[in-house]
Amino acid sequence: MIDAFSIFTLIGITILLGYACSIIFKKTQIPDVIWLLLFGFLIGPMFNLIDRTIFISIAPLLASFALLIILFDAGLEMNLYNVIKQFPRSILLSVVGISLTILSIAFVSTFLFNFDWLRALLLGSIIGGPSSAIVISILKKLNIRDDVRTILDLESIFTDPIDVVLTIALVQIYISTLPFYSIIGSIVGAFSIGAVIGFIAGIVWLFLLNKIKDSFDYILTLAILLLIYTFVESISGSGAIASLTFGIVLGSGKIISKALKFKRSVSLSPSLKKFHEEITFFVKSFFFVTMGIIVSINSNFILQGIIITIIVALFRILAVAISTYKMDLTPLEINIMRVTIPQGLATAVMAYIPLIYGIKDGEIFLNIAFIVIIATIVYTTIGIKFLYSRNKSTEKEK
Repeated sequence: MIDAFSIFTLIGITILLGYACSIIFKKTQIPDVIWLLLFGFLIGPMFNLIDRTIFISIAPLLASFALLIILFDAGLEMNLYNVIKQFPRSILLSVVGISLTILSIAFVSTFLFNFDWLRALLLGSIIGGPSSAIVISILKKLNIRDDVRTILDLESIFTDPIDVVLTIALVQIYISTLPFYSIIGSIVGAFSIGAVIGFIAGIVWLFLLNKIKDSFDYILTLAILLLIYTFVESISGSGAIASLTFGIVLGSGKIISKALKFKRSVSLSPSLKKFHEEITFFVKSFFFVTMGIIVSINSNFILQGIIITIIVALFRILAVAISTYKMDLTPLEINIMRVTIPQGLATAVMAYIPLIYGIKDGEIFLNIAFIVIIATIVYTTIGIKFLYSRNKSTEKEK
């Protein structure tokens, strides 16, 4: 049992650490994510300074809340025209990336763990694609073009719900007789429901905000966001997509007003955006510290986890090559897209599902997923640091 003083201390240290990490990132290009994860790992699995079981129990709740806040924040920062322009590329990268990852991991898993094909595909779907929370947090502070950032942000946002739906569907196939074609229908339906409700809610709330003009506008917006997410999830839609769409509409108020020929332009107040940035900062920092706390690494599976990480990295190169065909990108931008493969808490939460449903060798999914999470984050972090250092050296030579 964790006492109140321990929680207060953890929150205080997390905020200070998050701030310090953001400064370190500006100076070294080493993402704050890695330091927050390391801090969580040290006080959790390494030295057992805090009870991990409580954080494991609240991980699904915290993951959902962090996801909707971070995706809403990403939506506010996106340009609607840019989203529409890069949507096809993002979807292509998501689908190609997930497909190659699942199939390659499934093939290797049949040899590494003697899995049958259904369990092998399940491990592939759990690992799936990059985490939206981590990708958005890393890219937000990188000096890259909006087109590239939008593609990677949207790809990571699309892969989260796809991975969740695929994992749950494969588990249902394993324990029952759910037809395979229903998986595609579930994904398309979830995306459509989330996008439509998020868009309509965004337009309605945008106009209500301009009429309310109250000092509590952010708290009211947060309440609406929570209700939208809950409602969409309750009707089998994607709450993640709804949160993103809601944020895009609110952040693109002026563009939407002009496109729909409204009498006056509507947009969010600067104070609301500023307050949301601070809330996002705290939620993101606590999210990654918690993730470090709940990480469980079994040394017996480290080699297999690294092998799978290498496979993910190699097939990522192919996925990027296919999805960026004939795009005008610099070598730095192409390479950043290639190394951006960090897994996140969604992968960690999904890794518990085989264990919960009593699937054979369920603990293997958990151990491999956590090793891949750490390995892919380290790989992405080092990769981005190396690419920026090499790019600076090349510019100096010129």
